[in-house]
Amino acid sequence: MRKILVVSMVLAFLVALAAGPALATNGYQLIGIGQIQKSMGGAVTAAPMDAMTAITNPAGMSRVGKRADFSMEMFLPDRKVDFSSNYGESSFGGTHMYGVPAIGWTAPANDAGDVYFGGGMYGTSGLGVDYEELVVMPGSMLDMMTGSPSGTYSNVTFNGFSAVQFWKMAPTVAVNLNNKLSVGVALNMDYQSVAISETINNIPLSSEGSMMFGGAQSMDVKFDLGRPTSQMGFGATVGVLYDPTDMITLGAMYSTKQYFSESEFRVGTGDVSNFMGATGQAGTYKMDLDFPQQFAVGIAVKPTERLIVDFDVKWINWESTHDKVKFTGPSNSFMTSSMMMTDSVDLEFGWENQWVYALGTRYKATDKLTLSAGFNYAKSPIDEADVFNNLVFPAVVEKHLALGFDYAFDNWGFGMTFMKAFEKKLTGEGDVPTDMQKMTMFDANSGIEIGLEEESLGFQISYRF
Repeated sequence: MRKILVVSMVLAFLVALAAGPALATNGYQLIGIGQIQKSMGGAVTAAPMDAMTAITNPAGMSRVGKRADFSMEMFLPDRKVDFSSNYGESSFGGTHMYGVPAIGWTAPANDAGDVYFGGGMYGTSGLGVDYEELVVMPGSMLDMMTGSPSGTYSNVTFNGFSAVQFWKMAPTVAVNLNNKLSVGVALNMDYQSVAISETINNIPLSSEGSMMFGGAQSMDVKFDLGRPTSQMGFGATVGVLYDPTDMITLGAMYSTKQYFSESEFRVGTGDVSNFMGATGQAGTYKMDLDFPQQFAVGIAVKPTERLIVDFDVKWINWESTHDKVKFTGPSNSFMTSSMMMTDSVDLEFGWENQWVYALGTRYKATDKLTLSAGFNYAKSPIDEADVFNNLVFPAVVEKHLALGFDYAFDNWGFGMTFMKAFEKKLTGEGDVPTDMQKMTMFDANSGIEIGLEEESLGFQISYRF
């Protein structure tokens, strides 16, 4: 058992290093960890299935038996940014496949078999785009709009890149207090990597903006934080399971905010300029980005020995971490609208809290073959008023459908799941920041369209000791 544990942890570490950023679903959190959870649409709070339950309800680690689970998912997102309303170009966002691994295990910690210890390493969240340089508005169109001679204005262009990765390692203890009640707690040791680069060139200035920039007709806005940075974080998750009857199980979990050290970026001269009043100073810039607290409740019903149905409701507190994100630079690196100098500003991503609704069912078609299906819905955490500030964070999908199966080979098991997140689009309305409206020819409505559609195909191997 000790050798298996060591090998499992080494494999988890190597897989974590190999993984790229994934573009996930409820905001940028996966709807389920591993393929059995994914096949249930993430509806597993009251129906633990495998060792991935350390993340979704730690109490379940005492109910899934002695086992190890290995999952690998091919995540296939299509991200979109479209400037055609301004006669510009569009793109579908670079790389279209990412790997999302997860590994977990659990086993009895005492001879009585009522205390279990386990854990693993789990890819739980991620977000990323890689847009090539795109024309936002042709210079010829600006010439026509302003009645200027041909060639007065250059093409307004945009390029953007983002990559956010989030991992949890979750050593877990779970206890069966009696034959109806189980509790569990997981210590979350987290890893986060952040990279953001966003540039808009040749933005046409208004008369007020032209005066501010010494008579210039245009300006460049840059928010290029350079190489990705890595942070370690921590938090905790607690869970409970209770069986009021043989047919019904109730479940609940709570995960604290995951606290991270600040991301630190070494920025060159002009790499952060004309953005939120940035004056273009070189130096170290810091971003205070944590991961939100959340809770979930669920009810699982077993009408027969072969059928289980679970319904979950989850709340994710994005507003506490992703509405406004503190961004700090060197001394006097930002100028406010009142012409005062300051060291920090708030990045206004504008994310709202999410209520997630998930319904999943599993049917044991034979003694070895189990079929699963799940549906997951959560309103996008951003809306039309947030489009301009989320061009590289298009986390807008809402509806997800998943189908899967798993097959038992004595101690071994193999499973596969297909998930579809249906396309969702948003068009910017009232989303251009007020200061930019004053300084440039942009009005309140950007008219920019962002969109997201996802598919994934995943495999899971399990071993029961």
